[in-house]
Amino acid sequence: MHENLMDMNHQVLHSRLVGKMKPRFLGMEHGDDFVEARYTFARTGGKQPLSEALIYGQRRPDGRDFAYRDVMTIRTQYPYQILRIETQGIEEPVMELWISYVPQDREELTNRVFGLLSIKRLKVPFLLDLAWPILVAFTERVFFEDREIVELEQAAWKDLGGDHNQEVFPVINQLRDLLRRCGQAEDP
Repeated sequence: MHENLMDMNHQVLHSRLVGKMKPRFLGMEHGDDFVEARYTFARTGGKQPLSEALIYGQRRPDGRDFAYRDVMTIRTQYPYQILRIETQGIEEPVMELWISYVPQDREELTNRVFGLLSIKRLKVPFLLDLAWPILVAFTERVFFEDREIVELEQAAWKDLGGDHNQEVFPVINQLRDLLRRCGQAEDP
């Protein structure tokens, strides 16, 4: 679950919802209890979803207007994850998402996801309140697509008896190291 949010290179899987997005990896930081990755994006096809316009507080009809002007930061500060979006010309983040994954079984094969979504208030009073159901529905559709992919990966892991892929993305390798170090259950 942590890997899915941390690696924005899988945006092609969400192209029906957000259009064709090209992520650009800006860099990473890591320490004893965190890994952080920064990305920016360009829309190379499709239209801006209404929910995205609400998050940014503006319509961006032209893909060039969107290109590489916002920065998305994903930070795993074990055991939580935070996703923050900042855009040019606005001091505060336009969106922050805090997520916690709570295992539901000893093998940690199922979990419950708890999140807190914070979006910068729009200039028009109560517009965000009225649009909130649209934002929730959009977010749930994205997470539903992620869930399908994560479940397929988990089924492959089970069928193959482990992960036999050779991970090359440094962010994911650092994240896996962090999860191994911090995720060890203590003996009673």
